[in-house]
Amino acid sequence: MGSDTLAAPPSGAPRLDRDVISRFATCCRALGLTVNDRQRPADLDAARAGFAGLTRIAHDHCDAWTGLAAAGDVSGPVIDAVWRTRGSAGLLQREIDLAAGQLGFLYDSGLYLQFRATEVDDFQLAYAVRRYTEGARAEADALVADVLARRPGWLNATWLRVAFNHHAERWSDVVRLLTPVVTNPSLDEVTAHAARTTLGIALARLGMFAPALSYLEDPSGPIAVAALDGALAKALTLRGQGEDEDANEVLQDLFAAHPENKQVEEALSDSTFGLLVTTAARIDARTDPWDPDTEPSESDFVDPGAKERKAHLLVEAEAELAEFIGLEEVKFQVARLKSSVAMSIRRQERGLAVAQRTNHLVFAGPPGTGKTTIARVVAKIYCGLGLLKKETVREVHRADLIGQHIGETEAKTNAIIDSALDGVLFLDEAYALVSTGAKNDFGLVAIDTLLARMENDRDRLVVIVAGYRKDLDMFLDTNEGLRSRFTRSIDFPSYSSSELVEIAERMAEKRDSTFEKAAHDEMERLFGYLAEATTPDANGVPRRSLDIAGNGRFVRNLVERSEEEREYRLDHSDHDDFTDEEMMTITAGDVTNSAGPLLRGLGLTVPA
Repeated sequence: MGSDTLAAPPSGAPRLDRDVISRFATCCRALGLTVNDRQRPADLDAARAGFAGLTRIAHDHCDAWTGLAAAGDVSGPVIDAVWRTRGSAGLLQREIDLAAGQLGFLYDSGLYLQFRATEVDDFQLAYAVRRYTEGARAEADALVADVLARRPGWLNATWLRVAFNHHAERWSDVVRLLTPVVTNPSLDEVTAHAARTTLGIALARLGMFAPALSYLEDPSGPIAVAALDGALAKALTLRGQGEDEDANEVLQDLFAAHPENKQVEEALSDSTFGLLVTTAARIDARTDPWDPDTEPSESDFVDPGAKERKAHLLVEAEAELAEFIGLEEVKFQVARLKSSVAMSIRRQERGLAVAQRTNHLVFAGPPGTGKTTIARVVAKIYCGLGLLKKETVREVHRADLIGQHIGETEAKTNAIIDSALDGVLFLDEAYALVSTGAKNDFGLVAIDTLLARMENDRDRLVVIVAGYRKDLDMFLDTNEGLRSRFTRSIDFPSYSSSELVEIAERMAEKRDSTFEKAAHDEMERLFGYLAEATTPDANGVPRRSLDIAGNGRFVRNLVERSEEEREYRLDHSDHDDFTDEEMMTITAGDVTNSAGPLLRGLGLTVPA
């Protein structure tokens, strides 16, 4: 009889004997694998029992442990054993001529996706996940980095780094890792859904709401938990942008589908529930890169690059201000404001007395005269000078602050103010808060709440109120505390017809369009007519028709509508071989045909 022990294996590998090989073959058949051209239906219970017994007598054979994992036991000790015995991987498989890749097991990446492990690099990734879940995060990341050094760009390894950084809330690294992945057209539907959702969440947590929504706009997909996470992130991103109605619609749909989800329930019932936003600089300042709890708070963080960014903000503000057409007095007032704040800060730094001044502002003027844009310039100036931590502007109207029931207005107003802290709160058409004149108007509650927060958060909040001068004067008279807090005012005049033509030409130039001379003259005539004509507004107050049209806003709409008119005219012409000039030129007819519908839509008379 022949010996039960076969030829010696390579140096360092476990010994082989016929009994181990035979039992391994039997167990593989129980998995449903083809062994020696024979296959039988899978019996995972039998396979699991068989491999468990095999590992007791062949505990140094990686293939035995891999088989046990393939049979469904992917517990920590089994994954540890697969990794410990990796040097013998494939030894038993070759003895029974098992095709490469047949024997393997699924492991969870920890974030939406599962991967199959059949070879040593796979085992290293599975072991890295095991170490990460045990708290050895740096070691786990190093294991994955080692694989990527051998196989750059391998999706399985890249995704594990994404998962590790996601759980450690290292959002900037998630964005860096996923940006080249998410645009890969070869991604399968499941992976694409996971990548899209994860990238959107990371961008949102960095406060980059607009790009985040581009990935979260449609959160649906084949991964149920990713669809839920994406929809919740979308709702909270919309809330972070101040789009509360849209956010609530998403949350209501989510709650209807997932009434058991506590986060969704809390987000729907608490309007202050939102995303915890951070920055790459704060993440990098952690004492333990893998522990979010070691990250400095916003108030404690000293950003080493802040000085340079602040200087850049001031340069940006100057450039944006200089680009404005007209508004010379506004520019002068903003320059004086900047000087006043800058010198106050320098005096304070030298220990000199500084007069107590309010930084809140009144922007008085008709619609479309640049008030919102100048508010953004002021925010950059305040942030650049160190008065505010952010250059963000939270634009709100009456509907954003007023509730329908007792207690709701305070909650909504406080939530809005919370979202604006460390930046600028821009309250447009401020008089609408009290325009009803009713003593029980909830607008008065919103004003009281706003005044209290302006006092309590005076170092973290700048408020700008905007609207027509007379309306704002009445607004400031509704509460004695308003006048004392809004002592600085900037008046925004209506544009002249020539300034509006210049604005239109500059807008068109940026869009690779140009006006022919006759179109230029037609706009001059149109704007001149609107500047002279008067029309009652919604409250019956006579206003310049140009102000009701919206000044610069009307110009933008006119340029866009005229371009549409040009496209329609060219598309319905007798030829299609157009020159660049023809495709760029807006004619007088384009302007005339566009102005009529726009004016009628605003309830304004169309000039003859």
